[in-house]
Amino acid sequence: MDTVSQPRMDLTIRTDPFDETWVALDLETTGLAPEKDKIIEIGAVKFRTDEVLDTFQTFVNPERRLSEFITDYTGIRQSDVDAAPPFNQVSGELLAFIGASSLVGHNLEFDLGFLRANGVSPPNATCDTWDLAYVLRPKLGAYTLGSLANRFGARHDRPHRAVDDADATREVFVALLKELASLDGDTLAEMARLAERSGWRLRPVLQSIKPAAASRPARPKITDFDKDGRKIAGEPGVSGIDVKAMASRLARGRPIRPNAVVEPVGVDLVESVLKAGSGFSEAIARFEERDEQVEMARAVAETLNEGGRLVVEAGTGVGKSMAYLLPAAIYAAQNNRRVVVSTNTINLQEQLVGKDLPMLVEGLAKVPEAAGIDLKYTQLKGRANYMCLRKWQHLRNADGIAEPEARMVAKTLMWLRETETGDRTELNLGHRAAAAPWDRLSAQGAQECMHTGGPCFLRAAREKAAASHVVVVNHALLLSDLAMGGTVIPEYDVLIVDEAHHLEDEATRQLGFALPQSAFDEHLTRLGGDRGVFNEAVSIVRKSSADELQRKAVEEGTTKANKQIAPLREALARLFSGVDATLFADGQSRRDRNSDVRVSKATRAQPGWSDLEILWHNADLLLADLGSSLEALHRAVSGLDGADLPGYEGIMTELTETSQSNGMLRHRLAEFVANPEEDGIYWATRALQSRDIELHAAPLHVGETLDKTLYSTKESVVLTSATLSANGTFDHLTERVGFQESRELLLGSPFDYEHAALLCTPRDMHQPSSPDYQEAVNDAVAQAAIAAGGRTMALFTSHAALRACASSIRSYLRTRGLSVLAQGVDGTPQQLVGRFVRQPESVLLGTSSFWEGVDLAGNVLRVLLVARLPFNVPTEPVFAARSELYENPFTQYSVPQAILRLRQGFGRLIRTRSDRGVAIILDQRIVSKRYGREFISSLPPVTSNACLLEDIPSEIERWLDR
Repeated sequence: MDTVSQPRMDLTIRTDPFDETWVALDLETTGLAPEKDKIIEIGAVKFRTDEVLDTFQTFVNPERRLSEFITDYTGIRQSDVDAAPPFNQVSGELLAFIGASSLVGHNLEFDLGFLRANGVSPPNATCDTWDLAYVLRPKLGAYTLGSLANRFGARHDRPHRAVDDADATREVFVALLKELASLDGDTLAEMARLAERSGWRLRPVLQSIKPAAASRPARPKITDFDKDGRKIAGEPGVSGIDVKAMASRLARGRPIRPNAVVEPVGVDLVESVLKAGSGFSEAIARFEERDEQVEMARAVAETLNEGGRLVVEAGTGVGKSMAYLLPAAIYAAQNNRRVVVSTNTINLQEQLVGKDLPMLVEGLAKVPEAAGIDLKYTQLKGRANYMCLRKWQHLRNADGIAEPEARMVAKTLMWLRETETGDRTELNLGHRAAAAPWDRLSAQGAQECMHTGGPCFLRAAREKAAASHVVVVNHALLLSDLAMGGTVIPEYDVLIVDEAHHLEDEATRQLGFALPQSAFDEHLTRLGGDRGVFNEAVSIVRKSSADELQRKAVEEGTTKANKQIAPLREALARLFSGVDATLFADGQSRRDRNSDVRVSKATRAQPGWSDLEILWHNADLLLADLGSSLEALHRAVSGLDGADLPGYEGIMTELTETSQSNGMLRHRLAEFVANPEEDGIYWATRALQSRDIELHAAPLHVGETLDKTLYSTKESVVLTSATLSANGTFDHLTERVGFQESRELLLGSPFDYEHAALLCTPRDMHQPSSPDYQEAVNDAVAQAAIAAGGRTMALFTSHAALRACASSIRSYLRTRGLSVLAQGVDGTPQQLVGRFVRQPESVLLGTSSFWEGVDLAGNVLRVLLVARLPFNVPTEPVFAARSELYENPFTQYSVPQAILRLRQGFGRLIRTRSDRGVAIILDQRIVSKRYGREFISSLPPVTSNACLLEDIPSEIERWLDR
């Protein structure tokens, strides 16, 4: 490709950015990949602060057809680009327009990547509004150009048109520059220092901007403290954070001390509180008395008083969270005992802590018999959610800091001024690559943290939990803490597990492991290289007052360890190549998707497995040698604590974590290849695109472990969910999760399903194995959406089937004024749900994540289609292994699992008393197979109609018009 000649330029900005001439640049393209996609429009705006000096716009001929998606997305028509010149005829004009001006864009690297792919590499200084917003607004919900334009009042009438996007970028940039200039001088200097050391794109702006005259004064420095809170000599500080204010924000109450005598919960009090006319009911907006809620609350109260186990299914609308929170709160507060509530989803955790518990406290204050209750509650998360200030300061002071790390340190510098929790969920960490440096800052791996003084977010969270009566956690923390021996959650007497239908799956994950090939590469990269732990240790020791002998010990240790990395990489590469050849040979796995191959006893008996064990043995020896070197280096550095070593605690933390990581990687690799557990399930996956291998292990049965190490250690345990039973019993659940000898309560819903929901099961639907099945699904989805005027969601069990449906119906429905919102095609699940709520004249197509947790109440969702009964894939390794435990695995295991999944999906339709809708199951097996009756009988008591496919539109119209 011809390269356009470009002058050499000075990449620095010599004047204040407000006085600089800038060009805001934006490109529209046929796709996201510069190596294969083409530019179709260029827009640029030349400006100085608020003054627009000139604009540049041209279409570009890509010499190909535009996709329907791109035309819809940009509004650019095929005729616009067909009449336009090719890029090589406009590139010179673009460069002349830019001249010596500095460039700014939103995600500018995307635009520059396309220019480079077409032979144009402007050498101008650059800035990115995404970077600026990411740092200056650390908690902003979205960093898209549209969101920022709306936030700053920038005009953005035609999004995804180049010159309009460029002009919106200009306005956003100027607004962000003003925010940047308002920072105090020390903070700006710190950001500039980070940019200089990392080569961050913001370096020219940060080095040239001048603080506004009215900017805030310099702030106190964050420093290192000993156990008595005194500053440690020789430790560097960082400007911009008031440590005393931070410590004050993190101050927590004293741990609760259980009363010697347990006072039982007043069951009559609980019942009376939940009755209409009570002080509690009058304090709660839109309170409804529900018999099912009262019955569940009584059962929970009795279980807390008597001890033991209770399993409760509470249908949609029961108000189960208040039914367990009310007796749990009274029990915990009046006895100074702790209750842990575990949920699966973030949404429910936030609902409990942000809405239900505050409402409960407010309501109880109006109940004379409970007015003295002083309930304390909190949410506790896993270590990886909390920032470690020691790690943050260590990364900030590291000799080698990469651009993403510098960006993250700058972003969190802004946030640390105000956070009271250090919880990552307060931040918008952005896309995966931008968020990756958080792992180097989190408290994950800090089990042996040597620091005992100064602020600590993890310690503060644990102290707050210790001072609380009700602690809300998620299943992942509940079970990972169990596996780690209980190092995070404080002791508790009562456990309530909501969304308990996820308990087995989460226990499977937490009690097993996933070992990606990339984990070894990341581990070795963290150790070696210019920015690795080994070189960092040498650099820090050389700056210390350590004597020559001590320095030599560290230098020799790191030299030896560095030399071990290359042969270990080679040994691991050979091992994973061997896994690939042994498990993923041609014909053994499908190539049109990510591959899962189970490793059974029969697999290990094959001759090729012995060759694999030899490759593992070689890698294992090298991993052991590296582990010994890490331990020796740890000992050498640990002897320098009195040598005025800057960043001593930081490097010790790094050495501790990498040593633990090395041991964990070695242990898991050994278990997978050579030392499998007798009751373990093992399998490997290979990514379709990258071909990377990932090794997996899971327990065959989690029930016994949960029984012995979790339920049996508590006074009372309650499991609850809206979907726990199959065929009217809890047998499947209690057997799977080991919850035997429990009291059982099966509560229906207070909703009138017979009049709220119609279930259509077309008896002439093709079988799923039929070649005409997919076309019939596509047609049924389209006709249902038209009949309902949109407001339709279709649930699939396969991404391929979903994409086929979306492709088939999109154009047809557009002519009827309806949009198609397909998961994985038109956005993330969260984005699609938001668009569906704002524009319900749509059909929403979803797979696994849409089967539950999607709340589309009111008039938003009127029709729900289920393309296929949600049976597990028979060859999925964990499912296949567990199926072998049953005499009749299909009837005893597969059907109950699918029933629970169908019930979860059906639950999306009717969310409130006033909702009304139609459910359509497009799987003929539900009417032709004997087990189909079990599915139907497990659903709420709806009105059913085994209609014909052609009757579906009229049935929808008739039902919705009633």
